[in-house]
Amino acid sequence: MAKFIIEIIHPLRFLREYKTFDAPLVRIGRGYDNDLIVADPHVSARHLIVRAQGEEWAVEDISRENGMFVPKFARVVEQASLKSGDELIIGRTRLRFLSPEHPVAATKLLVPTHVFLRTIGRPVNMGSILIVCLMGFAAHVYLISVEETSIWKLAAGVLGFVFSSFFWAGVWAFIGRMIKHKTQFAAQSSLSLLFVAAVLITVNISEYLGYWLNSETVETVIAAILLGGLCTVFLIGNLTLATNVSLKQRIAVCSSISIGIIAVAALLYYSAKDEFNPEPAYFASLKPPVLKILSDRSIDQFLAETTGIFDFPEKFKQPAAK
Repeated sequence: MAKFIIEIIHPLRFLREYKTFDAPLVRIGRGYDNDLIVADPHVSARHLIVRAQGEEWAVEDISRENGMFVPKFARVVEQASLKSGDELIIGRTRLRFLSPEHPVAATKLLVPTHVFLRTIGRPVNMGSILIVCLMGFAAHVYLISVEETSIWKLAAGVLGFVFSSFFWAGVWAFIGRMIKHKTQFAAQSSLSLLFVAAVLITVNISEYLGYWLNSETVETVIAAILLGGLCTVFLIGNLTLATNVSLKQRIAVCSSISIGIIAVAALLYYSAKDEFNPEPAYFASLKPPVLKILSDRSIDQFLAETTGIFDFPEKFKQPAAK
């Protein structure tokens, strides 16, 4: 097998070259008389000789200067027998030897094939999602209003909901157009609408849990965890539709962004606490119970339980002034 390919991985890692050879002997070095010229100042003028030996290649370091490191041996050697896919390092340059029959990675599709993303990207499904989300958002605005709600107030809230979702979808559609040459605005819009609807549900869940457990801390922690997870999943979906970034990189980037947002929000939250804020805002959120967890108490029972709440021991009472 005389014909083979050498992949040159430069120190910057993202710059790669491929050279094909069809000769029993190949010389590698920085000198201009070599078959493969490597522009690396740490490589000798005549560094390596490669000889084809059947299905393998015998590589010899003829310079004896900076050596030849073979990762599969984890040491510097003067001679090595390499198979297709094996690597070696000379200077700061990595070389990988490949046969023409070496398998390649699966093709990355420009358009995602995920069933969920394909489904929400259909215009009919986007319209259905829009209607359901609008109804849910209008119901949320109506329930949290402490005064009479007019149709115009509901319409204003709904329009803001739609505008913010479509604006975010438009930004990612533009990014997808630049990178993938595919806008996928319908899928991005459906994803944005579902995200906002999920945020409303998450906020209500955290508020009800805080109400039932009578703890603002519980409400804040649960909201941070749920909203952080939602934000991560949402950004991963945006990147999946608009870019060709690998899943591992998407998870790493989106998780970092969500953690950063939560950290900034926590910093702002604690900086506004009573001891830092000259005009503290007191927590006063009243939520109607949707599930009856605790048993009822009558007014008489409540008064009987709280009768002595303002009774102080004698030692704490101030003596009457004469």
